[in-house]
Amino acid sequence: MGLKTIEISISNYEKVIHATNESTNLNCIIAIHNTKLGPALGGVRSWAYNNFKEHLNDALRLSRAMSLKNSVCGINFGGGKAVINLKGIKKTPELYESYGELVDQLKNTYITAGDVGTSVEDLISISRATKYVSGIKLETSGPTAIGIFNAINTTFKFLTNKELEGSTIAISGIGKVGSKLSKLLFERNVNLIVSNIGKDTIEQLKQDRVSFKESNINLIFEQKCDIFSPCALGGIINSETIKKLKCKAIVGAANNQLDKSETATWLKKNNIFYAPDYLVNSGGVIAISCEINNSEDTLNDQLNKIGDKVLSLLKDSQKSDLSTDKITEDLAWKRINSKLNL
Repeated sequence: MGLKTIEISISNYEKVIHATNESTNLNCIIAIHNTKLGPALGGVRSWAYNNFKEHLNDALRLSRAMSLKNSVCGINFGGGKAVINLKGIKKTPELYESYGELVDQLKNTYITAGDVGTSVEDLISISRATKYVSGIKLETSGPTAIGIFNAINTTFKFLTNKELEGSTIAISGIGKVGSKLSKLLFERNVNLIVSNIGKDTIEQLKQDRVSFKESNINLIFEQKCDIFSPCALGGIINSETIKKLKCKAIVGAANNQLDKSETATWLKKNNIFYAPDYLVNSGGVIAISCEINNSEDTLNDQLNKIGDKVLSLLKDSQKSDLSTDKITEDLAWKRINSKLNL
């Protein structure tokens, strides 16, 4: 049995496809949100979903976020995302090769890359079926961590008029990005509080001689800190956790951190600065854009601009009644609709 595709009509999305392949156990949704700035660029997430609704909703949320991210960070790519459901499925090279066949059928309207649960080895399997895959030569967690660090540094300086040394940063999620961010902050003599579901990465940080205080994953929100940095999965800033926050700002790598737009409004009213995730975690997609365009020599300058954009947002937020999420989203849509660089 080969690849089977069904197109799903979703308002405000250019194309949404549900694809299956019984031979390889592929069960994938590709959501192309907007291509006004160029081909949709976004990674393929490999995750276990309990049902189709969960699977579809994640693809749609992530795809829309990529439109905003790619716009606000200044690259000429649209927004799209692929999500492979691994519920009860073993990952195989054949599974990802059949996903590559699906990407190839879209003929450069969507360019895929890595994401949560998808390894470089998986990307190599994808590349056997399509040329529209990037991120194989490049490890994106490093640039993402640098972008987050730049945003944290700018935010702390603006809010306190002090240097980062001696500050307290709480990081939820010590994966590829969170661990690299921890090291960057430790090198600046920051007091770290970290939490993670698994213990392996915590132990690795200890082996790397990074000093930190460990918190239970469910208690990290209650830690008194200057900046809270969510670096795991989305939805972590919600109606329950916001009541526990004891920080001046939220600056992290996780996608879709807020459960709803009203949460951003609550943060604004309670004087907690929220740096929208799709602005500050854009280092990875900027790096992929550089790889596609053979402009790797501009990467550091573009990562530094993340801090500049956060500074501009901090200033705008002081003068506006709007949430930072709304301010940034409006900027993203302005560029999408005008096709002009920010």
